[in-house]
Amino acid sequence: MQTINKTLNIPSKGYKKILKLLNEKGQSRLIGGSVRDALLEKDSYDIDIATDLLPDEVTNTLSQARIKVIPTGLKFGTVTAILNGEKFEITTLRKDIECTGRHAKVIFTNDFAEDAARRDFTINALSYCPFKNEIYDYFTGLEDLKQQKVMFIGQAYERIKEDYLRILRFFRFSSYYANQLDPEGLEACTKLRDGLSSLSRERIKGEFDKIIVSNGNPEILGAMFETKILELIFSIQNYEIKYFRQAKDFKLDLIARYALLLYHQKNIDLAIFLDWKFSRYDGIGILLILDFINQKVITEFDIKKIWLEKRNYKEYLLTAVIIGKLDYLPIREFIDKHEPLLRPKFPIRGGDLLDMNIERTEIGIKIRYLKDIWIKQNFKPSKLELLDMIPLSMSFLRKQESSNQEE
Repeated sequence: MQTINKTLNIPSKGYKKILKLLNEKGQSRLIGGSVRDALLEKDSYDIDIATDLLPDEVTNTLSQARIKVIPTGLKFGTVTAILNGEKFEITTLRKDIECTGRHAKVIFTNDFAEDAARRDFTINALSYCPFKNEIYDYFTGLEDLKQQKVMFIGQAYERIKEDYLRILRFFRFSSYYANQLDPEGLEACTKLRDGLSSLSRERIKGEFDKIIVSNGNPEILGAMFETKILELIFSIQNYEIKYFRQAKDFKLDLIARYALLLYHQKNIDLAIFLDWKFSRYDGIGILLILDFINQKVITEFDIKKIWLEKRNYKEYLLTAVIIGKLDYLPIREFIDKHEPLLRPKFPIRGGDLLDMNIERTEIGIKIRYLKDIWIKQNFKPSKLELLDMIPLSMSFLRKQESSNQEE
């Protein structure tokens, strides 16, 4: 083990109070992400604490100090303390005694080295005592962090067999902290990729969400495509790295990035997204972007309509720019012009047409037709001017509606 003296800037107001209370009864340290990110001078608000106290002892100690404690994972020795709105995940030191690839059986220990040995990557096994200003490194995590390496603790093949989610965690942490993929880790992930099928879709999506929004995702997703891991997760048959390099520059949000990833997918619908454990809201959002960018031609009318109807209209437009359906400069000018504007309100409501004794079955078609006219005329026709267009025959409106759908 290597111990170095260094004061870390931890962006938390309450963590020292929690540690001080726990250290009165045992030994406790910050562990994992908050230590790793502080060394990189990045803010991390996930404050994890490792302790040799048992969960009941942690609960009793903090409760006596009137700190709220929630038993979030007693089976694994974890409780969550809440102090002034901050959450602290506190876990008793553990040692694995059996790992199945999905779940692990653990026993509690009082040895920080044994606890560090069960963690996945060297950079995640670092711990820190703010009272002694000491960082404890059991597996060359400091050097690997400096060299921008994400390395498994021990043999990659064996560590992945303990928990197949580590395949995705390898890609996720590499996308944030590595300048290239570790060859041994990549080879092990490739050989053991079928193990991902044993995991829940919730666990898979939780990791993948973090990969797809990372700065390093173009190359990482490319590696996942080449190793057929993307195919295993989302049936991806084609991956365009250039799309994601541009997406990084445009800072696209989560659902727009998924739309890019799934752009070439066929026969994708909401039921598939729900099966993949997307929320209904996100699934519909991705499908709407896919519908927009899959139009043969995106017209000025389409651009105005998406600005009017979607608060995240920029995601639609920039996604279309990335795949080559729209040119960037005119879209940038459109966004700069329209972003500060208040969206006009379409003046016609269904009740207006009911008052004119129009059949309910006809109202939807007529409103869509009138709204299209209103948008094409730059939102200028007034309510009265639009209502004057109502006598148009239903056969003409239906023909217009059919024509719009074909476009």
